[in-house]
Amino acid sequence: MISLVTTCMNRESHLRRSLPHWITLPGIDEIVLVDWSTREPFTDLLALDPRIRIVRAEGEPRWIQPYANNLGIAHARGDIIIKCDADCLPTADASKLMPANGHFYAGDWRSGEKLGKACVNGQCIFTKAQWEQVNGYSELLRRYSRDDVDFYDRLVAVGHARHEIPVDLLNFLDHSNEDRVANVKPAAGDNIDALLNRELPYHETINIVVAAYMPWGPWFVRAPYTVVSSEDRLTVVRRDLTREIPISPALHQTARSHAIRAVAAQLCKIPAATLARMDEAACLAQLRKKLTHQVSNSFVPGGSPGAT
Repeated sequence: MISLVTTCMNRESHLRRSLPHWITLPGIDEIVLVDWSTREPFTDLLALDPRIRIVRAEGEPRWIQPYANNLGIAHARGDIIIKCDADCLPTADASKLMPANGHFYAGDWRSGEKLGKACVNGQCIFTKAQWEQVNGYSELLRRYSRDDVDFYDRLVAVGHARHEIPVDLLNFLDHSNEDRVANVKPAAGDNIDALLNRELPYHETINIVVAAYMPWGPWFVRAPYTVVSSEDRLTVVRRDLTREIPISPALHQTARSHAIRAVAAQLCKIPAATLARMDEAACLAQLRKKLTHQVSNSFVPGGSPGAT
């Protein structure tokens, strides 16, 4: 049995465009949609096909993809999982790739980047037994990016070869990087936190540092959920936030410091040799200069914001 699993928070517009495509793919026995506290529930999509099931997580303030991935896969009934992002349009040939004990399939950003498809990296096909073996996605990676790489690396570490999903078998709906991180940790306004949260390297670096200090595996217990209601094809759950695995303030600070340096290096064009001599405060000072410059350039005396 093959289960296609996808996750979504406030991007149901993508889902409404991709789902009609997914139901035409050959061999798919069920489609599990994880609704991660989307503002407008999309239960009407159940009418499109009897194979569709929805698992809705209530009360989630922000997007944390590993939680959502694990929730959907845990509810999937298939022994083969096609994990597909809400903006992905795989071809029929992609859905025919069959993982087995000893190998799995995943997109590779290095191949995809050449064609403007770096997000191929998040698409993968594996067995549910493989997912169980490594305890699923790391629920300690609570920012955008790297959760997929971490999952693949751990599968390889226990003996499963990574086979690439050819780039031409994966297509995507267009949207911006701002859309990708919009639900991770929203921060509005012209301040440093808002600047940092708009930059993908900030989120990526934090996850890299956390994964290095707290590697995920079977020794952790995945998030527990309470079933709020359960109907034929709609299950509503709520995560027990009191049992979330803590990340120490010291590790948070270490990860943030590395992430600030990564963003400063990129936005301020700081050479590696210079960056090596700069501490977090110096990097923040450079970012504040950058931010002040951006704000001052967005206003024209006697005109409207952003006028040219």
